Amino acid sequence: MQVSFRFVLFWLGLAVVFPSAVRGLDTQEQLVVYAGYTVYNNPEYDSVALVEFPFSIRRHQLEFVPREGEDSTCLSRVFAQVDLIDAQGRQTDSAGTYFSVRAAGPGEAAREGFRVFNNLSLFAGPGVYSARVTVIDAISKSKGESFLSRVLVLPPERAALTISGVRLAYDVDYVGDQPEGANRRLVRNGYRIIPNPLSVYGTDDSVVFLYSEVYNLVFSGDHPTTYRLSLAATSADSVTYHDFGGRVAEKPGASVAVAESFEIKDWPTGLYFVRLAVVDLETGTADTSYTPFRILSPADVLAAAAQAEIFDPYDTLSLEIKEQLVAYHLTPVQKSTLDDLTNQGKENFLEQYWREHDEYPSTPEIENRREIVERFEYANQFFSTNIDRDNGWLTDCGRIWMVYGPYDQIKDVPAPRLVSPYQVWYYHEIKEGKFFIFEDRRGDHDYRLVHSNVYGEIYSREWQLKIREGYIDVGGF
Repeated sequence: MQVSFRFVLFWLGLAVVFPSAVRGLDTQEQLVVYAGYTVYNNPEYDSVALVEFPFSIRRHQLEFVPREGEDSTCLSRVFAQVDLIDAQGRQTDSAGTYFSVRAAGPGEAAREGFRVFNNLSLFAGPGVYSARVTVIDAISKSKGESFLSRVLVLPPERAALTISGVRLAYDVDYVGDQPEGANRRLVRNGYRIIPNPLSVYGTDDSVVFLYSEVYNLVFSGDHPTTYRLSLAATSADSVTYHDFGGRVAEKPGASVAVAESFEIKDWPTGLYFVRLAVVDLETGTADTSYTPFRILSPADVLAAAAQAEIFDPYDTLSLEIKEQLVAYHLTPVQKSTLDDLTNQGKENFLEQYWREHDEYPSTPEIENRREIVERFEYANQFFSTNIDRDNGWLTDCGRIWMVYGPYDQIKDVPAPRLVSPYQVWYYHEIKEGKFFIFEDRRGDHDYRLVHSNVYGEIYSREWQLKIREGYIDVGGF
């Protein structure tokens, strides 16, 4: 098999402290992360489905450190996490893992063209979600993200035959229930799956691999029963491009894991669909799935990868949240104009607003908008006063965080002499050393802004007098 991007498997291990570090190839600030998702709505999971997020990264972007001992082997340590986000923009669940990546030495670590693969999984109820896959180099602290704008989880089917979890891959190999030396996160039902997260193949690739599962077959252990599986590839207009035929197999149980492959050597570039059909020969019930994949020229593969790299989390947000992001940045006239528009008009208005306020228009990404999204999520996570954790942006702390960003220093005074518990947020790098004072008057951790030396913010003569008389110290640390 020939694959456009050669792959290496993860080596799992414990965290180790190393004496010195070796960079792969000028480790970049932003790691490139490719991610996809697969849903297994097995009825045995009851009312939820297992959602897996296969992802890959470029090995040469990681920072490696030499292992203790005489050999020249190097290791990198990586953390990965997936956050599942509902239609209202609220994080509903997350899953993470640490893993190690091995290279034979600094020279191999620096070689480009190698990708590392892994997989994250969690359970989710039926619904439409978005997801963020974040990967962090634990040594260099470099970080990368991939955003999936639509993750559809259907309720499990309990009666009809169902094909589920169709995943396209660079390789699928049966390794058994206890594979030695394999990353167990890449193994499912005894099959090691090297995923193709973007379902994009180059013209120099020769084989497409597929893994799937079939549920609700009628099975009886008293006598052999069979099913028929057939595989074909269709073009974008649903015309069969290549029929690979089928086979009849004995059922191992009420469900079965399916592993197939087919050659694509010399196929024209374009969009195709894998058509997988299964028929229960005892009952005649059947199901058919269509899974898209693309074959691209080398130049188009790079362009598709670049597009995946710059996917913007802003695109995953609802219109309501997009309006909340700019609530503290629009002028009164702009707010009035926005309120009077239709939903499509609001989308257009906000897109134009961010284009006009793009701090680096020469780049394809609006970096300051991404920062505002991160501030918004942080404000809701840490300053919300409700169970849903979606009103933090409306609090005083959330507003200051949204407008001015993270503070440089904070002084938390839980038991002062003359006032309620308060916090002082210091901004040394911006606003020429300004500060904000928040007071917890009711003792419920809902800190309200009571005083600041920033023009246009709340100014309290009472608090200023306490500062002048030395009862409150705002001099920083």
